[in-house]
Amino acid sequence: MNELNKLREQIDKIDSQIVKLLCERFDTVKKVAEYKKAHTIEILQKSRETEILNKITENIDSQEYLEYMLEIYKKVLETSKSLQGGINADK
Repeated sequence: MNELNKLREQIDKIDSQIVKLLCERFDTVKKVAEYKKAHTIEILQKSRETEILNKITENIDSQEYLEYMLEIYKKVLETSKSLQGGINADK
């Protein structure tokens, strides 16, 4: 196997882990949505969103990737809000 194929195989393994973790995250997001629905709490919690993005900024090892990581996490948060909105719409 050439070096490119080895690197691609490594990426595939990492992607598999990311998908599993995102599914776990979305399962938890659904539970949060159910809690918010039961307690009539708004989906959008801007302070929580800011807190998450700040943690990313604090915990990233390479500043080189910070901009990209924040971009990805903003999309994850947007998707999470969409998922919560769908659950809260099912009243």
